[in-house]
Amino acid sequence: MNPRSPRNPQNPHIRGEGGTVEERAALRLAAGRARAGELMPYLGDALYAVKAVPTSAIPAAGIDTRWRMYYNPAFVLGLDVAEVVGVWLHEVGHPLRSHHERFTALAEPRERLPLFNRAGDCTINEDLRAAGIRLPPAKAWYPEKVPGAAAGMTAEQIYRLLAAGPTAAGPRRSPAVFAAEFTSVLDDCGSGAGGGRRPWEADDSGRDAAGEDDGSVDAGRAELIRQRTAREVLEHARTRGSVPAGWRRWAERTLTPVVDWRRELLSVTRRVSARVAGVRDYTYARPSRRAAAAPGVVLPAMRQPRPPRVAVVVDTSASVSADMLARVQAETEAVVRRCRGSGVQVIACDAAAGRAQRVRRVQDVELTGGGGTDVRVGIAAAAALRPAVDLVITATDGDTPWPDVPPRENPGAVHVVLLLDGEREGVPAWMRTLVVEREEPLR
Repeated sequence: MNPRSPRNPQNPHIRGEGGTVEERAALRLAAGRARAGELMPYLGDALYAVKAVPTSAIPAAGIDTRWRMYYNPAFVLGLDVAEVVGVWLHEVGHPLRSHHERFTALAEPRERLPLFNRAGDCTINEDLRAAGIRLPPAKAWYPEKVPGAAAGMTAEQIYRLLAAGPTAAGPRRSPAVFAAEFTSVLDDCGSGAGGGRRPWEADDSGRDAAGEDDGSVDAGRAELIRQRTAREVLEHARTRGSVPAGWRRWAERTLTPVVDWRRELLSVTRRVSARVAGVRDYTYARPSRRAAAAPGVVLPAMRQPRPPRVAVVVDTSASVSADMLARVQAETEAVVRRCRGSGVQVIACDAAAGRAQRVRRVQDVELTGGGGTDVRVGIAAAAALRPAVDLVITATDGDTPWPDVPPRENPGAVHVVLLLDGEREGVPAWMRTLVVEREEPLR
């Protein structure tokens, strides 16, 4: 075909019958958004917050963290309006369900992002199918395509199944190889589905080339849209009863969030581990392999990243029950596993701090105490440890005085408080607070 022919859809600037490819694609996209708003009116605010951006740099469509949906005009013109409806509802589902933030919280390797993208696709599409929405083949991923997955699973659960490696199509492969296959075969839904900014996405400034506001959505506005959309979903379910179950569950969690304290603690531990792993240093203990290129010059080699150093401050005062201490012991065991053992120290603390115990097995921990309560001395003892720790986990029932400011001896440490007996007032804002539910079984 002549590349200058008006019938060539690959050149969006060629004018054919009804306007250029880009103009006709924009009209079809507008029709699809209007129809999507009619079919799922509770998502209307989110749909019309999205800014559509035409580009030939992406094969299909994707959305970024500022709710800009990039689309290939030729791809859009290859769809009927019903499928364009599916594209709109699919792409807006990623930022609505906070897939970017959720992948970041997992602290997983960047090369596994395509797997999380597909997991998010499955959860979104399950609800779209329940609503009778049709999707183009490039976006049509459903839970049953993932061995072991089932309806109602979260994106994180499906991601874990994908990351394990097996597929219905063949034998087990390594996660890196498996992710590469996804990357090469399927299109990328953009940073709105997880990960950093893609080459075809605009920057995060929210400004156009002239320095003006480009109409995209910042983080604060995004949260307001989520809250408003969640209320619309529940209102629609209450008055008309025609909302897919997944969207209803999402709305309830958005308006009444339930924090999984163990998942949050794991997320914090992983983030600290990733930060520590990124801090490399040089050593002269063994020469660099590059030294062969410079005879007579001793060059240092790069050290391997160390595991994070963790201090667990345990409130052992009389008000802490045996059941609470059992919870602490179980969670300490998990922390030891995550940090490969050698970097974990435990400090028992009532009104005074005991000596730091380096822990390789949770059975080695001796929790002594039984007097009054002042976790400030335990936190100070953790800050004074040398070499300095990266993460301080304080487990307490909360009936204690709190330090007003972070310890000066180790200002870079991350502090997490596990409240073993429900919410307490007075925990300082610079400490990450997690409430351990009593009825939750330990695992």
